Amino acid sequence: MAEQKGTAAGLRLRVAGWLRTLSPLHVGGAGQDPNAPLAVAVDGQHRLYVPGSSLAGALRSLMHAGPAAGDGPRDEAANLRWGWAQDGGQDGTVSRITVRDALVCDGSDLDGDGLPQTPLDPARLELRTSVGIDRRHGTAAQGFLFTRTVIPQGAWLRLELGLDTTADTVGQDRDYLARLLHLLAGAQLRLGGAVTRGLGRTRLAAEDTFVGEERLDSPQGLFAVLRGDDTGRPAAQWLQDRPAGPAAAGRQLTVRIDWRPAAPVMVRSGTDGLTVDTLPLATALGEGTLTLVLPGTALKGALRSRAEHIERTARGTDAPAPDPATPDTPAPDGDVGRSAAFRAQLDQLPAVRALFGSAPRHRGDSGRGRAAVTVEGCHAKTAIPADLWDQAHQPGADRPPPAPGAQGPAGAAASPLERLREHGLERADHVAVDRWTGGAADGLLYSVLEPHGLRWQPITLTLDLNRLTTTAGCTDRAEAAFALLLLVLRDLKAGRLPLGGATHRGMGDLHVEQILLTLPADEPGHRGGPVELDTFLHGERTPQLTRAWCAYLDGTPV
Repeated sequence: MAEQKGTAAGLRLRVAGWLRTLSPLHVGGAGQDPNAPLAVAVDGQHRLYVPGSSLAGALRSLMHAGPAAGDGPRDEAANLRWGWAQDGGQDGTVSRITVRDALVCDGSDLDGDGLPQTPLDPARLELRTSVGIDRRHGTAAQGFLFTRTVIPQGAWLRLELGLDTTADTVGQDRDYLARLLHLLAGAQLRLGGAVTRGLGRTRLAAEDTFVGEERLDSPQGLFAVLRGDDTGRPAAQWLQDRPAGPAAAGRQLTVRIDWRPAAPVMVRSGTDGLTVDTLPLATALGEGTLTLVLPGTALKGALRSRAEHIERTARGTDAPAPDPATPDTPAPDGDVGRSAAFRAQLDQLPAVRALFGSAPRHRGDSGRGRAAVTVEGCHAKTAIPADLWDQAHQPGADRPPPAPGAQGPAGAAASPLERLREHGLERADHVAVDRWTGGAADGLLYSVLEPHGLRWQPITLTLDLNRLTTTAGCTDRAEAAFALLLLVLRDLKAGRLPLGGATHRGMGDLHVEQILLTLPADEPGHRGGPVELDTFLHGERTPQLTRAWCAYLDGTPV
């Protein structure tokens, strides 16, 4: 039997505070109905929470971002504090870092026992619907429509962790903890699912977080811990004397896209109204306001579709289609029929797969994994009262309320839809025309609440250059994938790429004012600040990227 290894600790570095969600968050839980939306995790008291196991895994990956597990140096550095277990054996060590479950709350208030006082009301959860688009037919891919429940941005996550140490290692462990907190304060931690599609971004609330040291090697120290004599110092003060250290997030290229709509731009909400059939997707800004959003799933899907279009055009290769004679023939990986054909479309192009990700089919599958590109959700700059938005979903939203309310131009009470005009939303009625009579088709009259004249925040995305090299398999193919992303951005700026829904029916057009690239300091072409896309495309990197792209097209079989 292998020798059991524990931890010898006379000191404990303790962190107690909060993380704020900067975007919606989905940490999956056990749902009872397979046809219901993907559920979020709840604890034994049915409170929303992030399990300590999920939080610990994300923190470990954040501190030790780099090559995949099993590559030696990264494992040794991570195992030193986070522990490890031998694959197929009994050897290993216990983690010196303890991470508790993170309760999801409305605020940072604590009760008399130091426990979170205001758990988030589950009624505030939002729904996000995603669908895969068949590359050959342009319709929804079979088996790829799903809805997930998400925690809205602005929620508070209780953060409690401890690092056991000794007098010999406490200095190094203080530095390690300081680097971790600096990364958390810099909004580098992402939790849960769909993190490359705008979900799960968090930031440490440094003013509401406290760092302390507990003495566990004496009775006096133990009694002081039990009494709670020392609450610690605010993390913002504790970090002032400790440098951030090397960034663990890797080499990242940041892209900022400043744009304005040239037509209504929106993504359809998964919830239909009772007066207006189609409503735009909205997300909470706070407890009393919300705004329209283009989710990262939709933006990333549009960018990926354009990248596939560019590469398939350059190669003269069409997307694979299912065999109509055998639509339900099982594939080797367990997929059947049209579902397998759609996965084959996503897996067909290596450069696209390296940029936008691909699910591994088996353990150790190289060239697959999480995307190198992360796309954030884009919010409108207009805040809408939550109660007004709720009224727009109810029957009679086009009629004035019976009680005295807001006044319209003529002095009469304004209906919810009339009040929404002040926020840039206008009802538009549409009808399908019967091809035989030329009149309105029976039962095909529908309405849409369209955004007109709204101002939007910039679209932002990041490219993890280290991950791109790893998933691409080599530096040359990573350069080709980078070139492909630049071609997509060029098409977006040229107005060739609409965004949102109903793009074939007059919506989704936009005017890009500028695209700014912020390069890592060690990247060739770096000039110390953001560079405009056109300037970069005419810079010193262009010949190298062009050669890599041409070599990739000529030498990579598909």
